Order: sequence, then C-alpha cells, then structure tokens
Amino acid sequence: MKPSIAGRLLRAIVGRRGAIVAPLAPGWQRERRIIAETRSKTQLLLTDPAAINLLACARAARPLGAAFAEAGVFRGGSARLICEQKGEAPLHLFDVFETLQSGGDASGGSEVHHHFGRLHGRQDEVQRLLAPYASVHFHAGLFPDTTAGLEDLRFAFVHLDLDLPSSTLAALDYFHPRLVQGGILVVDDYNDRFVKNCVDEWFAGRPDTLIEMPWSQLVVVRQSG
Repeated sequence: MKPSIAGRLLRAIVGRRGAIVAPLAPGWQRERRIIAETRSKTQLLLTDPAAINLLACARAARPLGAAFAEAGVFRGGSARLICEQKGEAPLHLFDVFETLQSGGDASGGSEVHHHFGRLHGRQDEVQRLLAPYASVHFHAGLFPDTTAGLEDLRFAFVHLDLDLPSSTLAALDYFHPRLVQGGILVVDDYNDRFVKNCVDEWFAGRPDTLIEMPWSQLVVVRQSG
C-alpha cells in the first residue's frame, strides 16, 4: 500500500526526533487495547514499543508451563500487562513498595531509599489493580531477601525493572539459574550505562541468546550450559 502524504510527513517528523512509526498488524489490536486500558488505570512507565515487546515475550513464554515473575513493580502497570498474557501461570511480584518510606537500613535499603526516595507504589493499590487476575503473589521488601523460601521455583518469564546495578545483579543471580530452557528474561533500563555494563559482564561467556531492543530493553532467552 502506498503511504499517504500525511503518513510520510509524520514519519519525517518523528524521524528527526530519533523515533519511528510503524503500523500494527490486525492481530495486535488486542495488545494495543491492553496498553491503553492499563494507562487509564495506573501509571505505566513503559513506552508503547516496550509494552508491546513485554506482552509479546510474556505470550511466547506461556507454553513453557513455569512461573512468571517481575522484580520492580512500582504501581503495577507492567504487572498488569504480564497478567493479561500469563494464562494460569502464577506471577510472583517483588518490590519494596512502601516498606522503605521511613528510610533505609544497613542491609542495603539505604541505597534503594536514596535512589527512589518516596517514589514507590503501594502494595494495596497494586493488589486492587490486579485483583481480577488469579495466582498473583506479592513479596514486599528488599530483594533478594524476599526470595527466602522460593528456592525451588522455576520460571518461564521474568521482567526486571530495578534501576540499580546492584539490585539487577542480585536478580540475575536468583532468577537466571531458575529459568527453564527457552525461558525469557526482559531487562529494562538497558540504556543506562551502569545497568548495561553490569548485565553485559554478568552474561559474558554464557551461552544465552541476548537481543538488544532499540527502546532500552534487553531480551534474554535461556540456553543450556
């Protein structure tokens, strides 16, 4: 189909801003609606391409039959996207939520509190947002302390949005060995050089498939080895 004059003009404008415009195939209109509905219900920090990618990766991981997880939940926007694609799989959500609102502690909370300040979601608000979905489990507090008792879990899909390199490394140490073969891990903030450096160093020499997306996400597909 020949592009319209308006379409060419729009592409020229956004191209100058370092962005692209692409039409969604008819089969992806449901995902577009999910993103719009989520934005109407809560704050979703992901761009539309990053949100579409998250939905696509979660959908691809669903047949693997293992648990889903997200570390770094904020107000639950991306968790809602995952819920829309996870099917019957349990979803484990890890976040400090409001537990550090009064300050940090010697176990590492001071770093998290210094970085985020009072910019945290509240667990009760996220629970209300995700109430329509089954098998959603909350683990509030500092990661990885909140993984105690979950050593035997296996994961098909993991979304990491932790901002801090130290937290990201702790999450990789916990989740990666528990990803099933072909499991998918999505790392946000990959444009942050500190996060990128620590992730690249962590995966150096490992056989996993790493796919860098142009909107600050890294997709990792677990390979044996």
